[in-house]
Amino acid sequence: MFQPKKHRLAAATAAALIGAAAIASVNIAQANAKAAAPASQVQIVVGPESEPGQPSNARCPDGMGAINGGFQAVTFSRSGGGDPYDGVTVNAPFADGKGWVALLMTGKVRARAVCVPDAQAPQAVVGAVSAEEGESVARCPEGTKAIAGGYVRDTWYRNGYGESTDDITANAPTQDGSGWFARQFHGKTVARALCS
Repeated sequence: MFQPKKHRLAAATAAALIGAAAIASVNIAQANAKAAAPASQVQIVVGPESEPGQPSNARCPDGMGAINGGFQAVTFSRSGGGDPYDGVTVNAPFADGKGWVALLMTGKVRARAVCVPDAQAPQAVVGAVSAEEGESVARCPEGTKAIAGGYVRDTWYRNGYGESTDDITANAPTQDGSGWFARQFHGKTVARALCS
C-alpha cells in the first residue's frame, strides 16, 4: 500500500532535480554568453609600419584589451643569394594586455591586435627571462587557462655579417593549458600569456 506513494515521491523528487539542473544549465549558458564578446564588439587594430629593426605597436582603444594578435612583415631582409636572414624577435601581447607588439631583427613590420571590451579581455601574464636555449613560462593565475600568447626576445644571436643565427623553437600553450611557453635556439626569451 505504501509502495505507490514511494514511487510518486521518487518521481516528484527526480522531476524537481531535473528541473533544477535545467535551470542551472540555462544560467550557466547565459553567464557564458555574457562573458563572450559579440562579434560586433571585436575590433582589429593595425599598428603603424615600423622603421627597420624597430617595433610596431597595435594598441587597443581605451576600455579594450587584446585577446590575440600577430604581425605582417613589410620587408624581410635577405642575403645576396636571396635567402632570408631576418628573424621575428618579438610577437606578443603587451605586458599589460592592452595591445600587441611585433619586431623583426632588421626588417619592417606591422603588428595587429584583436581587441575586445575590458569586461571580456583576458589577463596578461609575463614569464621570467629564460636561460640561453632555455624555456620561459608565463603561468596563468589559478582557475584560468592560456587562450593566446607570444614571446619577446631578450637576446638574439647574429653572425659577423649581421645575419640572424637564432630562431624561436617553441611558442605555444603549455601541455596542460595552464600557461604559455617560449624557447629560442640560442638566446634568451620571455614568454607572455593571455589567460581567461
